[in-house]
Amino acid sequence: MLHQHTRNKKLREIVSSIINKKELIDLLLDLSKFEHLLKERLTEIVSKKRSVWIEDKEHVEYCLSEVAEFFAGNRNWAGV
Repeated sequence: MLHQHTRNKKLREIVSSIINKKELIDLLLDLSKFEHLLKERLTEIVSKKRSVWIEDKEHVEYCLSEVAEFFAGNRNWAGV
């Protein structure tokens, strides 16, 4: 858009003949919508990060304790 205001007449004519202002504005609007949605999704992911980490950590602790019981001879998984 800025190139349409250049002092170089030849460049201004070339740029003006190539650029469709409506399509450019539509593209910029679509891009801003995409940026907004991306920001919302990333904010959502970051806000859930701690709870997901705690949940996964607890699950791993449980699994490791079961494996420890098996190797200590306190648990029989019969063929597993």
